[in-house]
Amino acid sequence: MTNLFLNQAIKERDKCRHEFEELKTLSRYCQEDAITASQQFLATPVGLLGSFSAGAVQGWHSNDPEKAHRKRKALWRFARLWFQQTLL
Repeated sequence: MTNLFLNQAIKERDKCRHEFEELKTLSRYCQEDAITASQQFLATPVGLLGSFSAGAVQGWHSNDPEKAHRKRKALWRFARLWFQQTLL
């Protein structure tokens, strides 16, 4: 009787582990697709402007001591991405 319950518990654990591995793999694929899509969007002028705007707005409206750093980082990111886009 104990072996029956133990075997059922082991089978259930293995099933859950297999489902977890499938979800983990699917999540990794979705994450890679999202990263690729965002990189392709950043290559467009609208994507560059959106990226700059998001960083700049966060930098100008936040009340933390890193405000100046965030503004500088947003400006440099915009300049770097624009420069890369114009050269490619």
